[in-house]
Amino acid sequence: MIQLHDLQKNILKTLAFQKSARFNELLIENLESEHMNYHLKRLIEMELVTKNNDKYELTDKGKDYSNLMNDELTEVEKQPKASVLLRVVRKNSETNEVEHLLCKRLKHPYFGKVGRLTGKIRFGESFAEAAKRELKEETGLDADTIILEEIYHKIRYKKERQEVVQDVIFYTCFIVDPTGELVENLPYQENFWISAQELKKNKEIDPFDGLVLDDRLEAKPLSLIESIAEAEGF
Repeated sequence: MIQLHDLQKNILKTLAFQKSARFNELLIENLESEHMNYHLKRLIEMELVTKNNDKYELTDKGKDYSNLMNDELTEVEKQPKASVLLRVVRKNSETNEVEHLLCKRLKHPYFGKVGRLTGKIRFGESFAEAAKRELKEETGLDADTIILEEIYHKIRYKKERQEVVQDVIFYTCFIVDPTGELVENLPYQENFWISAQELKKNKEIDPFDGLVLDDRLEAKPLSLIESIAEAEGF
């Protein structure tokens, strides 16, 4: 996130409410011209403001940044993260069991927890693009078909402080029978296939709260779920 000086925020606030402005229209009371020039130059270097002839105006990046700020345009508001969550399944040809692709986290938060693969959606990415990229980057596997089946809003808080520590909107994407060779070990996670029965039996596995393995080999009807609870193992 871009860190701005209060005076730079003030300039953005002024420009947010007009198409463009001259230097003297942006002047801040008791601020010398050379200091004003410095802050305008910094905003131009950060590509938040551009100068056309003798007028200054917000760039597209500047407009987007201003849109993230609160109504008073004084601070950028903290917002939920957007991530994909991958429900990846296959039918084991030898055992005839449905297996699920899960991972064990080897980093904080949730160190040691086991759950489905997740990853942040990059700016400008579609759900399918993010899901395919994350699958490839995290496991080495490929998928031809990605189906959005659930929007899951997860909010977790620390009970002793009543402080929200996680706020993520997960877009659950269904993938069946991915191709390629699974990369099992990464510095930050372990990947493995497991059946629902094996998961129940294995007492060494510490699953994320709410992890339910659905053995259906087709996508579920699109649904919306919101879950607010105390953070376990954060």
